[in-house]
Amino acid sequence: MPSNNSKYTPEFRDKTVKYILDRNISATQMAEEIGIDTNTVCRWMRDYRRKNNLPSYAEMKGTVRAVPKSSHELTHRVKELERAVKQKEKELLDEKEKVEILKKSLHIFMRQGE
Repeated sequence: MPSNNSKYTPEFRDKTVKYILDRNISATQMAEEIGIDTNTVCRWMRDYRRKNNLPSYAEMKGTVRAVPKSSHELTHRVKELERAVKQKEKELLDEKEKVEILKKSLHIFMRQGE
């Protein structure tokens, strides 16, 4: 909601947002071009999207995951994550073993050079 001491009129804000949406440019780029703080223009974008029931930037770019609809989906997701963690732990153990082997090899080669 704009305050009474705002520098920019609601019309200017709407025109700026519509220009950004029509041209498919970033709010950051536009803010730099017109000399307004990036956070200000991004806030205008967010407020406009909410007011007009448009998808958020994250939703538009596909970076927001859909919320699981059931406990079955949640259980399935937890199992997927547990498998991924176990795989990463196994990879980490393999790397640790490689490091230990390399350390031992280094000590052997250093003794040979003496």
